[in-house]
Amino acid sequence: MSILFKTALRYLLYPLSMLFTLYITLLILNKSMPYWPTAILLILASGAVIALAERYLPYQVDWLESHQDTLTDIIHAIFNLILIVSVAYFIEYLNIFRFFPRLWPDQLAWYWQLLIVGLVIDFGLWLMHYMSHKYKFLWKLHAIHHQSSRLYWLNAEKRHPLSALILAGPSLIVLTLCGAPSQLIAGWMMLMAVHLFFQHANVDYRAGIFKYIFAVAEVHRLHHKHGFGRKNFGEVFIFWDILFKTFYYETNKVAANKVGVRSPIPNQYIGQLKWPFNP
Repeated sequence: MSILFKTALRYLLYPLSMLFTLYITLLILNKSMPYWPTAILLILASGAVIALAERYLPYQVDWLESHQDTLTDIIHAIFNLILIVSVAYFIEYLNIFRFFPRLWPDQLAWYWQLLIVGLVIDFGLWLMHYMSHKYKFLWKLHAIHHQSSRLYWLNAEKRHPLSALILAGPSLIVLTLCGAPSQLIAGWMMLMAVHLFFQHANVDYRAGIFKYIFAVAEVHRLHHKHGFGRKNFGEVFIFWDILFKTFYYETNKVAANKVGVRSPIPNQYIGQLKWPFNP
């Protein structure tokens, strides 16, 4: 039974969790459930499920132990998740900047509109992620995300606040100018938050052929591997990397001591906020 359960967990945890998240998103968009507090409760519940799965089916046992990073990662997660679930409210206040509302295809069904929102956000994130590995100051901001010497679910929200704004800002500005509904943007951000937990999870799950569509842990771990930081920039979708020839995949397991950065980045939260501005 244990082997059967582990096999089911390995192949079904990610798709079933994302389908459930999509279902909740549908209920929110249909106004059958309120966005607040549903979004934050769903994100927290997903994190709890993944944290338990890490204990039961770890990718690397060594990554289960704290590397003097847990408290700092929790603080990062609190601030960044607040930003994520607040996006809809910020967009609402920016209604006056919707200069090109006729560009938005509001005649389409909500799920097509949600997909368009997702593609715009994801491409913007891919592009800025790529730039963050190319230019020195952007890299110093983004390096905070790569600082941990292990991968686990809380890594998903470990990022400098300024880096978060730089990564997401361009695509959110484009969507706002074009009149994209704030509830669709909020729905995608909720979906993305759950996906990113899985993307960084220390869970030995498999996505099969879907790893060539979605940026799951199987391909994203390689982005954190020493020497491969300029591969697999995708956030939700990995096909941007395939299209722009930055995709990389190998079947070899990522060694427990082969992730992180060599720069002496502090472990403390305030120290990480200050570090990118050091000479």
